[in-house]
Amino acid sequence: MTPRPTSLKEVAGQSGSLADFGRNLRDWLHEVRRLSSRPQLERAIAEELPRLKGRFPGGKTADAWLAAYAEHVSSRINRMPPRWAFRASRVAEEPWFADESAGPRLRALALIRSPLAFKRRNLYTPDVELPVNLRPGRPRKTEEQKRESNAELQRRFRARRRAELRYLLGGLRKSARSRSLHAVRDAYR
Repeated sequence: MTPRPTSLKEVAGQSGSLADFGRNLRDWLHEVRRLSSRPQLERAIAEELPRLKGRFPGGKTADAWLAAYAEHVSSRINRMPPRWAFRASRVAEEPWFADESAGPRLRALALIRSPLAFKRRNLYTPDVELPVNLRPGRPRKTEEQKRESNAELQRRFRARRRAELRYLLGGLRKSARSRSLHAVRDAYR
């Protein structure tokens, strides 16, 4: 079993069919919930993706969805979208509606409510799930990052203590030397 994709590039890389693409995109959206900072989200969309157009029927539409999500995420975090998202090859050839059997009213609703990033790519859906939840403060760290950070703090602490000890020992040696010199000088008076 492959792990959940953590970037749009992984979504595209792990998708061999339209069904795979749907599952991978849904899994990626679950992973986006865990991200808590702009840099983490930028990394999740930054790399250019392999094309899905030739891999399976509907691949061209899947390419458009990935580009739309990249632009949509960028607008939510107030960053510039990646350049690859604006290539002409990332636009659906025909208008695509989320509900193919929808009547004219639902299609009109999709035309109105679709975010701009999706409309640009000929994709129309009344709601787009994007669970971006930026938190104030520092981003969450993994357990390994915490261990590395703590180890670095320990190294710096120990280095400071060694420096203090050298300083104190150096001061003791100087004072012992000066006391012995004073003792010799006083002995000859």
